[in-house]
Amino acid sequence: MSQPFSFRRRTFRPRCPALALVTAVGAGTLSACAGFAAPAPVADPVKVALGAAGGTRTVQAGDKLKVTAEGGVLTEVTVTDPRGRRLPGGFGADGTFWTSSAEIAPATKYSVVARTKSDRGGVGAAKESLTTAQPARLNTLVLDPGTQNAVVAVDRLLTLTFDQPVTEQAEVERRLRVTTDGGTTGSWHWTKDRNGKDQVTWRPAQRWKPGTEVRLRAELDGADSGGGRYFSGDYDLNFTISRSCTDSDLGRVCGKVHVGDPTGITQSSVRGKDDHTTGIGDWHDRRSPWRRNSALASSS
Repeated sequence: MSQPFSFRRRTFRPRCPALALVTAVGAGTLSACAGFAAPAPVADPVKVALGAAGGTRTVQAGDKLKVTAEGGVLTEVTVTDPRGRRLPGGFGADGTFWTSSAEIAPATKYSVVARTKSDRGGVGAAKESLTTAQPARLNTLVLDPGTQNAVVAVDRLLTLTFDQPVTEQAEVERRLRVTTDGGTTGSWHWTKDRNGKDQVTWRPAQRWKPGTEVRLRAELDGADSGGGRYFSGDYDLNFTISRSCTDSDLGRVCGKVHVGDPTGITQSSVRGKDDHTTGIGDWHDRRSPWRRNSALASSS
């Protein structure tokens, strides 16, 4: 007896060409199969590392910092110290590294923010930090004039005397900047003081113009003066060249000045003082008291 023919209902699914599927997944887009979405690829994060520009992983004071990216490129790098000052630098040609153009300072914590872009287009950011050790030896200096906002004689020069030897004179000099309200030009000259210490003096190309305001900015923080002798701070100094007379008697300089109103009188440059005082000279009499006393003595 013949069996009745039966059939099973089957559900057919459309088939997709394998090549089209591979292409769609590889491109991270929708597949061509009935609108089903392929999983979006997960971009591998870019690995950011810090090191010295010389190639060592340990970063010390006096090194230039190098930030490198693995698995992508750097799009932005910001390195700041605790005072918010940025460490300048630039990118390599392929964008996989960034190198500072200035040396890092001792005993300083640097914060690093590096923005990245992976090989597959993902963007991200990495935050790192590093702290440099205290230097074994420090160098300090003494400024002359030694008083902030002093009024000094017209023949006074700006001098920096260093406590420790300075063998990297060009590097130190590069960090010194003198500006004046009159645009006075000048240059630095290195000598030794009477105790054999290194000192550098800024000499104006022409004699100081009375009333000139002078400003020194010495950005020496982190600078190596030679032999691992580092500076641990910056220096600033402002002073004014006096409007002075030159009454001379008994080897003295009168040191009388008039800077705006009221009249200011300073001690002479011969005495080497910057502090304001009174009773030296007489602004209203062109002759100094010593000269008047001498004239009275000769007439008696």
